Amino acid sequence: MEYIYPTFERGRIMKKESLWALRDYSYTALELQYQEYADGIINGCKIGVEGNDLCVGAGLIKCQGFIYLISAQRIPYCATNEVQYLKFAVLERQELPDYIKYVAQIGLDEKPPRGGREIELCRFKLREGSVLRTEYKDFYDIQTEFDTVNLADAGWGSRGGTTLSMEITDAYARKILECDGADSIDIQFAYLALQGREAVNRDMLVDYLRRRGGKDTASEKWTHNDMFAELESILQAVRSGKDIRSRQKTGRADRMIILD
Repeated sequence: MEYIYPTFERGRIMKKESLWALRDYSYTALELQYQEYADGIINGCKIGVEGNDLCVGAGLIKCQGFIYLISAQRIPYCATNEVQYLKFAVLERQELPDYIKYVAQIGLDEKPPRGGREIELCRFKLREGSVLRTEYKDFYDIQTEFDTVNLADAGWGSRGGTTLSMEITDAYARKILECDGADSIDIQFAYLALQGREAVNRDMLVDYLRRRGGKDTASEKWTHNDMFAELESILQAVRSGKDIRSRQKTGRADRMIILD
């Protein structure tokens, strides 16, 4: 096996072998890293709002097996009183003699993503005279119907399939760590979510939800709404102490000592 690494020295001519090495190494390394991931956002693509523009940060998106490097984008928006979807869409793929050309875009649409060539980044319903916001009062506020960027249905890719947005699981983890009554499994999940640089693996997330919520549903049947709703329910239970009291009633918490 031979490995060629161009030195890029001044005065040196770039030979075809060096160009081939750059091509093969740069894309193949990325492809191998994410070959087992489902289509969706892999990293970055953070959504912000500046004036009348949606700002999409740089990131990686996998769609139909190809990894797209996304540069920062600004998408104009306005109030329509209807749900609008911010989508990444692959428009065209051309195989030419010298290269393969992919054409993609990020834009707003009133139709939900159709799968395959389209991936949802966020959605919102903005009323006339209102201001679109990306800052949330609490975890539940992420899915507020009006005037709020909703990330709950954004398509993120992981090894186990599409999963919840990294921003959502990070927000959940921070709220859990604020609770004195959090269970050890909650704390472990929170640490796992916060230390990761990518979205939480779908199978791991669903397993956590099943263990904490008790819903014995197959992994592939969990929708994004199901996962978000279950996280919200667990957080409310931890805050209220209901889950602790239920464990005590079933005898799974502390042992009882009887003095004669």
